[in-house]
Amino acid sequence: MARKQGSPLREKADWVLRFAGTRLATPQDFRRVSREACRWLDPDGARPLQLGELRAVQAHIQKGLKALGQKQPWEHQFRGTQVLLSGAKGLHGPLTRRFETQAPSDRCVINAMDVLTEVGDRLRTCKRRGCGQAFIAVKRQEYCIDCAKAVQKARVAAWRKRNPQRVLDLAHETYVRRRRRESGRPNLKIARRPRKG
Repeated sequence: MARKQGSPLREKADWVLRFAGTRLATPQDFRRVSREACRWLDPDGARPLQLGELRAVQAHIQKGLKALGQKQPWEHQFRGTQVLLSGAKGLHGPLTRRFETQAPSDRCVINAMDVLTEVGDRLRTCKRRGCGQAFIAVKRQEYCIDCAKAVQKARVAAWRKRNPQRVLDLAHETYVRRRRRESGRPNLKIARRPRKG
């Protein structure tokens, strides 16, 4: 599931969304995803998540994303303590806050919620009919990666169908450039084959 995307926030948010859709079918899947969950959602945790805890975190994230997609609030109740830490110079330094929870799965869910909050309006739902998958948008992106590829493929196929002669011309120009490059003769002339039918 690890993939390079750019900023650490973007990578973490992308991981959260991929994790929401990951199948935990085999022990290998669980071990890999558990290590990644520690890295992305609970780097200060005392222990990695157990299988039941990992599935609970995944279910909370799935339920939360579904609620947000339906314009409902994502709520997560937990038992914990909000801690305010003084800075290096006491009250003269910057203060930081932290939630301390009893269960590591709660800490992971809260961290996932924080990450998606920081992403802001770049967290979007795919506009393609029947998809609705959450994704982190780049600029004005409206479709998730899979749907964007499918939409682009459909556009190209439609253009090729509308412009069959232009497709043939482009193919011939590409062939001529390749032959000139291979032969070392920049002025090589290659006649078009007559069309059949």
